[in-house]
Amino acid sequence: MIREILESEKNIVFDLAKRDVIRNYFILLGLLNKKTVYEKIYGEFMSGELKAILLKRKSGTLQFYSPTDFDLDGFGEIILNLNAHSMIGAKSYCSKFLERGIFSSSRDGAYMAKLEKKHIKNRFENKYKIREIRVNDLEKVVDLYKSVFPSFAPKEVMEEKLKTKRGRGVLIEEDGEIISVCQTDFETSDSVVIVGVATKKSHRNKGLATFCLKVIIETLANEGKDIYLQYDNLEAGQIYKELGFKVIDQIVHLKRGDK
Repeated sequence: MIREILESEKNIVFDLAKRDVIRNYFILLGLLNKKTVYEKIYGEFMSGELKAILLKRKSGTLQFYSPTDFDLDGFGEIILNLNAHSMIGAKSYCSKFLERGIFSSSRDGAYMAKLEKKHIKNRFENKYKIREIRVNDLEKVVDLYKSVFPSFAPKEVMEEKLKTKRGRGVLIEEDGEIISVCQTDFETSDSVVIVGVATKKSHRNKGLATFCLKVIIETLANEGKDIYLQYDNLEAGQIYKELGFKVIDQIVHLKRGDK
């Protein structure tokens, strides 16, 4: 049975999405946003348990997640009756909507990768002034992100993450300036997503971001966590592969021909 999710039920939506953080990272951020991001949320229930979710953002974009088989025809009918122009989600299951003709075109997006190595074997020389990110660093972190990314989590979200220990991060400084940074998010006892890997443009091609990654990866691996990340830069992807990451899925952008 598919029905609209009530406001009081958003906690079960969050719990379902959190089962697969790498595929639902932006859904989770949207649910945590203090502003209302979603206009409608639909859920498929079986024996009273939520098993799939369709979320319509106020922007008109749809997001979808299902860890198992789902009612493709039922969700398809809802999509066709919504004023929605596109869908973003994991290719492994969202491509089924394209195959059924509900969307007319697709474009591949970021890769999702998992680090399969349980431990980093070799220690490495600490060449840089690297330390953990603190709340009072976030203004400078935001300034760095503005010069690198078209969009990123707001300062308030990063601050809440650090304070609640949902995530952490490291940075490299030079003359009091933050020149490279790497963070984590949605950490659990057994998994974590790496986010916000960035280096100031004037300091690139020195291995700074790779060094930040190695520091975080070694810490997380020694804690026994599965490590995930997303990337769309193929040059960065090659570095991730060398560090042991393996592609497990890909984001797909679907478009309606009549929108």
